[in-house]
Amino acid sequence: MDLCESQLPLVENEVLNLSDFGHDHEVSGCSSGYDSATELSGSDKESDISISEKDPSPAEPEVMKYRSTQELCNALQYIISLPDLCDVMFLVGENQVPIYGMKAVLATRSRVFHYLILEAQQQSQVSKKSKKKSKQTPSLGNHITIEINKYQPEDFREFVSFVHCGKVNINSTNVTGLYCAATEFDLSDLKIACRDFTTKSIKKGNETSILKSAKHYLPRHRAANKFVEKIHRYQKSLNG
Repeated sequence: MDLCESQLPLVENEVLNLSDFGHDHEVSGCSSGYDSATELSGSDKESDISISEKDPSPAEPEVMKYRSTQELCNALQYIISLPDLCDVMFLVGENQVPIYGMKAVLATRSRVFHYLILEAQQQSQVSKKSKKKSKQTPSLGNHITIEINKYQPEDFREFVSFVHCGKVNINSTNVTGLYCAATEFDLSDLKIACRDFTTKSIKKGNETSILKSAKHYLPRHRAANKFVEKIHRYQKSLNG
């Protein structure tokens, strides 16, 4: 069991924000804005009081803000586990393992995904017009298909889950793949999480497993080379 394995939730499960209850502001000794050389008569005072009672200043309504991100996260996690509820299919790795997602979420979270989806849609339209569409599995006909060749399927599956749900399980086996994906698809929060995990792993002396898993990505991703360089540089700084 790798001691460096950890779960870094980047989104709080349940957040309950209560706005402050409104406070009544009683202002004493304040004039109405008019200067007067004489005191108000009793009738004038009564008149002021009655006007104030008839036309009170509107009180701020009490507001409670409630967020339940965990339920939303669970729903999205369930959706991407069911191909019929998704509209994007990634074919990942040499064996083209299918991994599913929703184009609305993917395109919103990453411009790179947005462009890939648009390109795949255009190619699909051209294919339909040329009438060269072959009858394959239903998923190929119902989904936008995008090939992803440079990632291990399980690493990319974890990445797609993070894109949809905002939480991720980072360990020494997948941290390099997640870092490369975060770099390619421009998700800075995930990059920070990967760096944080790696820093803690190096301090515990568990960087060997990270470097071992990084070998798959070194010839495929420039980000992987920079990532490994940073690991070696940090090791040297700790060793003096």
